[in-house]
Amino acid sequence: MHDNRAELNLFDSMIKGNLYLEDVKFQIEKDLGLGGFTFKNDSYTKLEDFLIELTDFVKKIRSEHHSKWMKIVYRVDLTPKQYKFVQQMGGDTDDNMAKAILLRIFQKVQTRKNYKV
Repeated sequence: MHDNRAELNLFDSMIKGNLYLEDVKFQIEKDLGLGGFTFKNDSYTKLEDFLIELTDFVKKIRSEHHSKWMKIVYRVDLTPKQYKFVQQMGGDTDDNMAKAILLRIFQKVQTRKNYKV
């Protein structure tokens, strides 16, 4: 089984100040806005802190609005292979999906920052 917490800690160590954290937060709200998601808490200081609200949202949208959920998965850019892998992981699927979303969005933000033209 793959430990996403270890990856989160690695990514967390790569964040360069609150500006980077804010970029990830902004991108999460942008990508998940289709489902009406916005963070309720503004005082997060690390990536892992996002998971509580993300997991609650994923649980609700997956069970109540499957078609919106699938549009969000597409918007976040989780590949079918990644999606299937996360579904087959042990543990709580909603929590694992929230982690996968967080990691993918972090990757998108990091790529934009590292390869700005």
